[in-house]
Order: sequence, then structure tokens, then C-alpha cells
Amino acid sequence: MYLRRMMNRYRKDLLIDTHKVHLMCLLASGMFRNRLCSEPDLLAVTLSMLPAHFSAVAKERKDQNYLSGLLKWFQATFTLNPSLPYEERPNPRTLLEKRLASLSAKNHQEMTHLFMLVLRSLQLFCRLVLSLQPVPFKPPPAKGKEATSATISPAKTNQNQGTSKTSSPEKKVSPGSKRSAERAKIDGDRGGKKAKRKPSQGEEEEGAEKMMSPGGPRPKNSKRRSIASKVSYREESNSDSEEELSDEDFQVSPEEDSDDSEIGTKSAKGVKGKDSRKSKDINDTKNIAQKKKSSVGKNEDGEKGLAASKPKRQSAKKNNGVGADEWLEVFVDKTSSWVCVDVEHGVGVPHLCSQNATRPVTYVVGVDGDGFVKDLGRKYDPTWMTSSRKRRVEEEWWEETLQPFLRPEDERDAKEDKEMQKKLLNKPLPISIAEYKNHPLYALKRHLLKYEAIYPDTAAVLGYCRGEPVYSRDCVHTLHSKDTWLKEARTVRIGELPYKMVKGFSNRSRKARMMTEQKDENDLALFGEWQTEAYQPPIAVNGKVPRNDYGNVYLFKACMLPVGCVHLRLSNLHRVAKKLDMDAAPAVTGFDFHGGYSHAVTDGYIVCEEHEEILRAAWEEEQELQKQREKEKREKRVISNWTLLVKGLLIRERLKQRYGKKGQATGALAAPSADGDKCDGLSSDEGGVGEEENSSAKSVSETLAMSWPQNRQAAEEKGGSFSGQKTKRERRGKEKHLFPFEKT
Repeated sequence: MYLRRMMNRYRKDLLIDTHKVHLMCLLASGMFRNRLCSEPDLLAVTLSMLPAHFSAVAKERKDQNYLSGLLKWFQATFTLNPSLPYEERPNPRTLLEKRLASLSAKNHQEMTHLFMLVLRSLQLFCRLVLSLQPVPFKPPPAKGKEATSATISPAKTNQNQGTSKTSSPEKKVSPGSKRSAERAKIDGDRGGKKAKRKPSQGEEEEGAEKMMSPGGPRPKNSKRRSIASKVSYREESNSDSEEELSDEDFQVSPEEDSDDSEIGTKSAKGVKGKDSRKSKDINDTKNIAQKKKSSVGKNEDGEKGLAASKPKRQSAKKNNGVGADEWLEVFVDKTSSWVCVDVEHGVGVPHLCSQNATRPVTYVVGVDGDGFVKDLGRKYDPTWMTSSRKRRVEEEWWEETLQPFLRPEDERDAKEDKEMQKKLLNKPLPISIAEYKNHPLYALKRHLLKYEAIYPDTAAVLGYCRGEPVYSRDCVHTLHSKDTWLKEARTVRIGELPYKMVKGFSNRSRKARMMTEQKDENDLALFGEWQTEAYQPPIAVNGKVPRNDYGNVYLFKACMLPVGCVHLRLSNLHRVAKKLDMDAAPAVTGFDFHGGYSHAVTDGYIVCEEHEEILRAAWEEEQELQKQREKEKREKRVISNWTLLVKGLLIRERLKQRYGKKGQATGALAAPSADGDKCDGLSSDEGGVGEEENSSAKSVSETLAMSWPQNRQAAEEKGGSFSGQKTKRERRGKEKHLFPFEKT
């Protein structure tokens, strides 16, 4: 479970990062194309193509009618030709030059760019509006059990039919007959005539008896058979009506589900007569015949139904497919307002721009001629206050990303923001409860968080949604406890009652609840900002700093500094103050939660104003003494290191003097003896020389043996001549220069 959670978190972060990167790339692409449409050469070429009467109009007379006439000339001059050759990696500037030369464009995007050149060549202030469509950061929703169970393959249904037929004689009736009847029913809904049949009196009585009688256990695969019987399958046909059917034809409607469930229970109980089966089979054959007629085209009602359903499917495909994600806005000086312009639908139709854009509309950004960016989602996104916020990345990141490209706020932008806010307020209230959650304008009581409440109690009710009152989001206030308000430099007024009681989550509150009998009691009192007042700092008296119950001074804000005190950010100042018998209290600036508990974070000390200079001078003197002590400590450590190094070198020399020369002599004397071992059978004179050499070799070996510590210790115990000194003082003086392994 832990690994699965970590994997899901990594995938979620990866999707969000991909969404952000794609969003920034789309924004950069739009800014590049907007800058390209401001090139002087392209504007000059476009201006040379315009009729003279368009450029002769005064700036004050250029209104919406002027833009409509200009758009009509543009539509008559430039043609939309999708059959133009496609270039894999075109140069955008060269491509615009070709389009101006040929007076044609390949798609809606190029038409928008050409018309923007026309507007900017006439020195009209316009901006390019982009509907950005980044990859979604939420994975597509998985199909539910009902959706998956409703689309069962024909092979499985045939297999279920076979098993149901062979399992028991009571279940032979339901699968085959019910499928044909429901298929005829669905086909009738598509446009053909419905085969209506009133149930006979005997069938009604029989069904009522079955509903009243207690039913036995339903077989395991009965639900699967009932769902499989609801699915309709297209017959192989080359007619146009059959080709237009989409995947929606294979879905199960809720009415069919309820009807078939009743039929399924009846068939499971299995008490149907032969007459009813025969009548049902006859009706099935009639329905199949009617379906064939409607598919061929003989049934006029069926043709009308298909003709009526055809544009609906086409419009749905158009809305769900790729739409026109670019249009223009022109600022008209006459009315001091922005006018929406779409090269295909006309001037002043913002609702058509959002309707024909790629669904869903999530990010709408405008880029003006100066390169500044403005978020226009509130203006063009119809679901900006409801479902769009769930598809957008966190608002703080998006605002921070656009911050470097925002225009300095002026009167024109302020007026536009006010108009957009007014437009949002004039929209009708949402009709579903889910849309009110985190709504920026309205709120329901059921969606309030733990530390939120509606104030005042007599707040105006803006409307009702399914019987629940709707309040303005301005009436929703955040509540805090006394300690939290203190961190904001505010205190609860004396005599104020808690506006709301909740369960505390701190360890102290939890342990206090565990000690009492009522463990689910709300023990944390919350207060609103209207119940608080500004913090009044205490006053220092007689050189004493006013402290809290813990011996500290709360300094969450600069205004909380006690009167007559100063804040000194000097380390270890309390030691100097203690030596001088002056008061200094730690300044608590916040809390840090680690190790399972909350710990105070201190920053400097609070002292009285009259002691500030004395403490500063004493602290500086203490710092100089501290530096001197550190210097002496460092010199002492250097001297000890040098002493250790010299002792090591002396020990090395002593080892060489004690063991190095004797080893060399031993090697020199041991060499002839080795040669002498090779001379066997020589003369008596040579033999005499060998005996002398052997005796000298023995003396050398004895001397070498006595040089080892353990052998010398044994010789001293025997009182040999090697020990020499026998008194304790002399022996102690000798052992002083020995190594640990040489001492007795």
C-alpha cells in the first residue's frame, strides 16, 4: 500500500509538471506569433493592400461598424483554402509573406493572423486571444462497473444464453425473447415506429402475483444475463443510417434497465405460459421487420428521426473536436471598451468564440501589441466559476507565471476588470449543489470547512438550491483560536463567547480529551476577527522586561515589542546580561513542529532601552575575549601537535639505533657460514678456518638472541651480565625509555 501510494503520488506530480510545461510552451508560442504580426515589413505590405478609405477614417470614428466593414472587405479579399500545400517545418515569417501574396489562408489560425496584420497596419490597438489547451493533469476517468458490464461482447452473451438454456428449464424463456424485444424497443427510439403492445389481463394478474410472492435465490449469472439482454447489436448493413450510429447506441438507458430488471425477476422465477411466449415471439418478428423497413428508408417516420438526430451528432463532434482557439480583440476609443472580433463569425460575438473553441475551455489569455499578457478566463470561459477551476492548475502558480508579463495596471485595465466582475455577478445562480463547492461568489453551509462560519447570522439569503439557502462568499469568514489570533497580533476581547466549538487536533488537546470521559467533546473555542482587537504590548517597569507565562516574550509581529524595550539580535546575550545583573528575555518569533511536538523558535533577546548601550559594549568585549581564548586554544593545539610529531621522530631514531646496526652486522657475519656449509671434504687447514667461523657465527647468534625483549627479560631473571642494573630505581629509569611491549 505504501509503494502504491508513492507511485500514485509520483504519477500525479509528473502529470502536473507536464501540464505546467505544456502550458508555458503554448503561451510562449502565442507570444512569438503575436510578436511576428508586429513586424514593420509585414505591416507595410498589408497597408499597401488596403483601400484608401479605410485609412482615411479618423481615430474617433473607428467604432464597431467600422470594424464590421473592414472584416467584410477582408472576407471578400482573402479566401480560406484548406487544400494549400502543407509544409513540415515552415518559416512563420516566410509563410505569412506567401499568404499575403496569394490572398489565401490554409486554416482559421492563419486567417486570424492576417486580419491582425490588417488591424495593426491601421494603428488599431488589438490583442491576440488564445484558448490554451494543455494536456490535462488528471488521468481520464475509469469506466464504472455499469458501463463496462453494459458493453458485453456478443460471444459472451451467446455463451450466457447457452448456459442459461442448459442450466434449468425455468430460465429458457428470458434470454432469447427478451433480447429481441429490447432491441426492437431501442431501434424504435432511434426513429422507427414503436411496437406498442398492451399487456393482457392474464399477464397483469400473473405479474402482480409474482411481485407479491417471495422470490427464491437468484442464480449468480442472472444479473449478467439480464445486462447482456439489454445490449443491442447492429446488423451488418451498408445503409447510411446504420453507419451513422455511434457507440451511444450500445448503451443501456435507465428506463430499459428498470424494465428489464422486472422482466429478469419474472423470468428467474419462471412461471410463464406458452401463450405469452408465442405472443411475444410474434411481436419480436414484427419489430424486426419494422427495423428493416426503417433502415432501408421505406418508413418515413424513421427517416425523419434519423435526419433529426444527424445534426445533433455532428454538432457534438464539432464541440468535442478541435475548434477555433484564436480570435482578436480591438480597443475602441469611442466607447473605451474591448470589442471581440472573429474572422469567421463577425464582430462583437464573444459567446460564439467560446462556443466554437476546443472544449473544454480552460485557459484564455490575451497578448497585446506591446507583448503584455492578461488572463481573460473570466470573460470567455462559461464554466469559469464551476468546473473550470478543477481543470486549472493551482492559481498561485499561474499568477506567479504571468506576473513578469503583466502590463502595469492603468485605468483601462481597471475598468475591464470591473466589467468582468459585474458580468460574473449578473450570471444566474448554479442549479446543482456540486457547483457551489469552492465557488468564488456563493456558498452553502454544507460546504463550510472546520474553521469557517457564516457571519453575521442574519446574512442575506441570495436564493435556494434544493431547499438549502445560498449565501454570498463574502459572508464566509475564517475563525481562529486565541493562540492563533495572538500570532496575528490580535487578542480576543474580554467577555466574548466562542462563535464556534470544534475538536482540537494538538497533542495537548488530544491527551486532555483522553483523560476525560467525553472523548468526542469539542474543546477548542474559535473566534472571529470581529471578536478581536489589536494587541496592546505591555510596558517595561524598573528595568524588568515583561514576560509571558513561559519566561519569554512573544514577538510574532514588530508591533508586539514591549513598550520601553528593544530587540537585539545578538547571540548569547543572556550570558553577558547575567554577569552584569541585567534582564534579558528571549524573543519568540514562531513555532516549529518536529519530533511530534511544537517547539518555540527564538531570534535574539528583548532588553530595556536604558541597558542597550551597556549590553552592546559588554557583548563586543566578550566577543574579543572569546576570540582571544579561541586563539590561545588553537595555539595550544598546534604546540601539542608539534610535540607529538617530534616525539614520534625521536622514537623512530631510537628504534634505528637499537635494532638497525645489529641487524646489519648479523647479516655480514652470517654470510661466510653459509659459504662454509658448501665446502665439505676440504684440507685440515681449511677445516680449521671453518671451525673458527662456526664459533664466531654462534657468538653472533647468541648476541642476536639476547637482543630480543623476551630473551633479555629471561637473562635478567637469571642475573646475567646483560641486565647490569638491578636496583628498582635503576630498573624504573630504564623502563621509562622502553615501549609498552618491552616493559616487564
